[in-house]
Amino acid sequence: ITEEFGMTTIINTHDMNSVMGIGDKIIFICKGRKEWEGDKTMVMSATNENLNDLVFASELFKKVKRVEMQSKGF
Repeated sequence: ITEEFGMTTIINTHDMNSVMGIGDKIIFICKGRKEWEGDKTMVMSATNENLNDLVFASELFKKVKRVEMQSKGF
C-alpha cells in the first residue's frame, strides 16, 4: 500500500524482526529523545549502547554482533 500510493508509513515497534524486515529508515527513540537514525543495514554496526541493548537482547543477535565485529577486526 505504501509504495502503491506513495505514502509514508510510521510504525512504532520493539519487534526487531519487523524492523529488519520492513524498515527502510529507522529512528531509535529512548526516553523521548532521538538517539540514533539510519537504515537496517546500519543497525548491526551501530555504536549506540541503548540501541545495541535492544537489538542484541536475544542470544542469537548477540552472536550475530560478535561475528560482525570479528569480521571487521574488532
